[in-house]
Parts: sequence; structure tokens; C-alpha cells
Amino acid sequence: MRRQEAVASHTRRSDCTPVVHDDTRGRRRIRVAGTTFLVYQIHYGGASARRLDPLYTPYRNPRLGPFFESAVIADLLAAGHHRAADYFGVFSWKCAAKIPLSSHDILARIGRDACAADVYSFFGRVTERRLWPLAERKHPGILRAAAALMDRVGIAGDLARLDAPIIYQNHFLCRSPLYERFWRDLLAPALCAMQDPSDTELQHLLQQDADYRDPRMPVPRLVAIFGHPHYGMQPFICERLFSTWLGLNPSVRVRHVWRGRFVERDNVHHEPEMARAAATP
Repeated sequence: MRRQEAVASHTRRSDCTPVVHDDTRGRRRIRVAGTTFLVYQIHYGGASARRLDPLYTPYRNPRLGPFFESAVIADLLAAGHHRAADYFGVFSWKCAAKIPLSSHDILARIGRDACAADVYSFFGRVTERRLWPLAERKHPGILRAAAALMDRVGIAGDLARLDAPIIYQNHFLCRSPLYERFWRDLLAPALCAMQDPSDTELQHLLQQDADYRDPRMPVPRLVAIFGHPHYGMQPFICERLFSTWLGLNPSVRVRHVWRGRFVERDNVHHEPEMARAAATP
């Protein structure tokens, strides 16, 4: 399925103003154009808590494991939180730094599209659709690890040839029944398989150095999370599971409400919206 930019519909602009209602469980249920949204935003306290969007429901993650946000997503879906709204999402506290649209802008764009798509995301300029060969260039060894994981969860096929819309960072909003399908079909089985210590072959592949460096992550913290002084493959595989599921389910309609994508700091000047965001105090 070809990705496309979300376009304005005949929905009146006034109908696209988000209205927030806090339910009895402290969740911020957002209504736009007659459709409800629930977006959790993960933080870790401190500075991250001060960067949350006021429309999203805060979720303090008490632990950071090798699956990063994907473990929280699985927990929220298992608890049925997604059923409180028509669309569900789980964003990082870093969302605003990566996607220079406010929550009001995001929801208004979706509302003007009359909520016609099943999935809304923010990577409209990404033209590459070979998800896993692209990942292999960034994280050598990930393709073999992901292929072994797919074998464990009973998904056949050549990942190198899989054609899929690319969505990064778990930054997407999805119709709640479809999000649950993704969790049941792939996310939950994949997390279970990756946590099986008896599968030594898979564990060896997952524990390879993912060739990713973050100066903010000290070696002792890496050892605590991954068991070794480097990033393993787990979070980078998890980040691509939803795109993989979309590739396996091409009837799911995907639209992007922003043409951009994650932009490295040195390339911000090539993205006008990112440049404006960077210049804003």
C-alpha cells in the first residue's frame, strides 16, 4: 500500500478543535470531530516529566528494559486501556523534539481528514519501503536476528523483501481494534520469544552490538539494561515491529500528517518545520 499525505476534507475547521475529558481513571480522552483519542506519553520523572504535552496522558515508566517503550505498550494493551478510545497511541516524552507539531495540530489534521485512515503517523517523506535492509545498514546483524525472531513467532517470508510503510519511534495513532490485533499477532509473541533465556541462538543474535552510541547513556546503565556495555538489537527490532505488521497486512490504511521524519541535528536546516522548532525557546 502506498503511503500518502493526509489531505483536508470537508470537515469544518471548528469541529477539529480537540476537547479533553479526564475519565475516572485519570486518562485524558480527547474528542475531535466526533472521534475519541487516547495518547499515553511515557516519561521517567525529572526533566522528562516537564516536557509532556498537556493533551496526552502521562505514564511514568518505573523501569527501562531492553524493549524500551514496547514493553509499556504491551502492558497498556494487555490491560485494555486502548478500548477507552477509537484511536490509541503511546508516545515518547521526546516526541515534540522529533515531530515539530503540537498535539492540537496533529489532531486537527486528522480531524480534517475525517479520520479516514486506520493509522496516522509522521514520516511522509520516507520513500524507502524495504524496512529491514535499511535497518541492516544502520545496525549490522539485525536482519538475521529479526528473521530468527519471526521464525520463533511463526511468521514466514523473506524480511529482506518485505514491502512496508516505515514508521519509527512508535509514533503513530492507530484504530484501537487494529492496535490490539498487532499486539496479539506480533508484539506480544515477539516480546515473549525475546525473553526466553533457553533460546540461546536467539539470545546470541539479540545481544550483538547494535552499533548505536548515545553519549547520554553511561556504560553502567547499558550493562544494567542489556547485560553488556553496548546496545543490543532488542529496541531496534521492537521499533520496527509495527511497520512489519503493516507490511504483512497491506489492507490497513496508513496516512501521514507530517511530511517529515526524524532529522539528525546537523540536518535540521534542511527541514523548515524542524528549524522553526529548534529556534523556539
